[in-house]
Amino acid sequence: MSSRERPLDEEQESKYQELIDLLLVGGYFRARIAGLSRFDKIVGGMAWCITSSNEDLDVDLFFEEEANLKQRIKLGEDIIKALNRMKCPFRLESHQIQGGANSSDFVKIFPVVQWLVKRVIETREETGDLMRQFSESQFGKNFALPEEADIQDHKEEAGRFLSGVTDRYRHNRKFKNKQGKRRAYLNSRNREESIQMALLEFGDFYKVSKPKAAQKSNAIAATLEQQMGGKKKEGMSAEEEEESRNEALKQQMTQFDSSGRVNTNILGDLLPDNIEELENMYQNTDEYSEESQRLFGAKLHQQNVHKLQRDIAAQQEEGQRLRQHVDETTRKFEETQAEYSQKHEYNQRITSEIEKLDALETPENTKQLQMLKGLVALNENLKVQGEQFKANCKRQRDEVMQKIADLREQLSEERKNSEEAEIEAVFNQDVERLQQLRSLLAKKTRAVVMIERKVDEVPSRIELGQYQRMFVELYDQIALKLVETRQYYNTYNTCDDTKTYLSKEVSILNSVHDNYKTVQNNRNGKEQLLTQLTGITTSVATTLGKSEQKLNAERENRSKIGDAYAAVLEQERLYYKAVKEFQTECKKNEELLSKLQDGA
Repeated sequence: MSSRERPLDEEQESKYQELIDLLLVGGYFRARIAGLSRFDKIVGGMAWCITSSNEDLDVDLFFEEEANLKQRIKLGEDIIKALNRMKCPFRLESHQIQGGANSSDFVKIFPVVQWLVKRVIETREETGDLMRQFSESQFGKNFALPEEADIQDHKEEAGRFLSGVTDRYRHNRKFKNKQGKRRAYLNSRNREESIQMALLEFGDFYKVSKPKAAQKSNAIAATLEQQMGGKKKEGMSAEEEEESRNEALKQQMTQFDSSGRVNTNILGDLLPDNIEELENMYQNTDEYSEESQRLFGAKLHQQNVHKLQRDIAAQQEEGQRLRQHVDETTRKFEETQAEYSQKHEYNQRITSEIEKLDALETPENTKQLQMLKGLVALNENLKVQGEQFKANCKRQRDEVMQKIADLREQLSEERKNSEEAEIEAVFNQDVERLQQLRSLLAKKTRAVVMIERKVDEVPSRIELGQYQRMFVELYDQIALKLVETRQYYNTYNTCDDTKTYLSKEVSILNSVHDNYKTVQNNRNGKEQLLTQLTGITTSVATTLGKSEQKLNAERENRSKIGDAYAAVLEQERLYYKAVKEFQTECKKNEELLSKLQDGA
């Protein structure tokens, strides 16, 4: 506690401790600093709570430790303004904050601080997760936890492994199907066989299981085999048939060599000669075609169609945009080229004319050519001035024509609206009367404002109390400053006297030292030196006695002042005790009066 602060009674002291504990719970740990005054702790905590509540108040809370009286008053008013905008349910005045810092209003400050701390905790709960996420994101930009670093390393290793696997097992085309004069047949052949051949081109093969519905086409397949010259294999399973057919397809397909080229004229031997008969048989088997289409390619074909349609639409939009850009660029280029051509032709013509004039120039006609150039420049200048003059005349003509049109319109309106003139006169009379009434109202308003100002100049009881507290604090500060200044003066005087005495002592010792060398062999000189030293000793003793008397007087005065101060402290203690007893008796009186009223 600062030496300037007054002692508190038990109730105020307990409330002050509760306020400090409450601010510590809220997170304002500067309240633990022992060197701060009560005002700095409490008001600083209130300003911190208002700032931490994230309220849009448009109030500048500039808190500064060890502030002067003016800054404290302004800070108290700003805090009250902020509390009113925050709709604080507890009423608090500015002088109560100042009084709480010095004497007796911690009871009224406590509910306000309690409400502010509650708002701070609620705000912290609302924004805590967001602030934590923000802080974690900021931390993650520059730092990483050990386990996160390990995970990142594993991800990088897995990515490299995946890239290696992808590159190693990328699809490479091993066979190529022959397409030429028998393309029409390939487009209408068995879809299952076409799919298997397409997969075999990349070295892949997938077995396809036919459903029960496909068993209906067994007879048709047997007929096809017979017509293609094949024989019905007996005792072979479906898997063996599939393998044998794949081997036949591989033998009939051309394998890629090291250069990526393919030898053609091989796949054509796989097809039979009676193509027309096969086409007729496939057209007669609609049920088999629909079933095979649903089993082996409908969904994939539809997906590919949709994807191609999306790609086509995107490419068309991009092409349209690029086409517009090209058209716009071409148009600008053509305009620029045309302008350049015109300017280039004009420049060529001017250059040729200048060359002609330069060729005509001789020492005899130099003056005439210079004069001619000046006349040409003057002619060009006159042309420009003439054009400007024409434009100015045209503008002035338009203005005059507009004024004439306005005047004609105004004259026509005056002729047509003669009644409006009378109405205007009546209106002007009413306006003048209104102005007179307004001037009279203004005079009355000024008189009322002057009276309100005079009334406002009279301070209220609360303001008088605040002013009294401020003056008391100002008086205390002035008294402390005066005591401090007096101490500086006394210290200075003491140091100055000490310096004077030391200087005299040094001068005497120097004189004795110098004179002793002169009279050390002279008896009369020694006696005179002894007499002088005796006189100096007597003078020093006299001065020392006066200083001791002055010191004793100051000590007695200090003792008297200390007794008086102790008596004043005792009176103050008795005063606070009497005030406390008086307050207790007043409370008892109020309770008795309330009981009497309830009984009546």
